[in-house]
Amino acid sequence: MLIFRPQAKMEQVRKLRENEPALGYIAYDESENDCGYIAFYLDGYSMEITDTEVYDGDAETYEGLIRSALNYCGNRNAYVAYYSAENAQDVAQMLGFEKKEDRLYGEIPFLLQGHCCKGE
Repeated sequence: MLIFRPQAKMEQVRKLRENEPALGYIAYDESENDCGYIAFYLDGYSMEITDTEVYDGDAETYEGLIRSALNYCGNRNAYVAYYSAENAQDVAQMLGFEKKEDRLYGEIPFLLQGHCCKGE
């Protein structure tokens, strides 16, 4: 079982905007080992996922981190999500993100729905 804990300061993240702290989640396994992270920014009604990494590349851990970030921002009135991270774009697209210009885009309520609710 993995535990996803919110982190207010993401010093370990490589791609941060200048002078703006990232929000994020870190995934921990049952032994409290750090096994991945996600960094994102919340800006009013929109959010952007800028970096994510899972050390063993597990798609389900990526999905858990992405869903955690979407849920965090959705609970703070964000409606639109952008995904510009290099890793796990296939996982983001599986959740429903679509290509829009140079990054992936989606509406948070739709992205958080299960596969059965998306007509798949």
